[in-house]
Amino acid sequence: MKQLKLMAILATALLVCASAATAEDKPMNLRKTAEGIRAGTVNVGKAYNLAEEGRFHQIHTETLGIKCGGCHTNDSYPADYLYLRKPEFPHQYQGEKVKAVERAKCIGCHSEGNVATVFYNRK
Repeated sequence: MKQLKLMAILATALLVCASAATAEDKPMNLRKTAEGIRAGTVNVGKAYNLAEEGRFHQIHTETLGIKCGGCHTNDSYPADYLYLRKPEFPHQYQGEKVKAVERAKCIGCHSEGNVATVFYNRK
């Protein structure tokens, strides 16, 4: 139960950060945006991958307006970390090293009972 409350607090904090990172002239309802993405009414591309032009980056950077440094904060991954693009790390983008993303940042929105599509903690 404590873990569930902690996850809710983390999700709320991430939503506040994500909302602050969006265009300041039009506030975003993250729940409605997530529903629109799932329904296909918000165009985020069809390539389900983590490439810079892929759907997952498009959702977070273009649609939600989150800057790269909002997710990419670690200098490395632990050796046993499941990372879909691990062979490419350290990755360079526009001449700069791309830092690693902590899974905890994803879990905040992508776990059961939160706003985004559930990838973690499915019941």
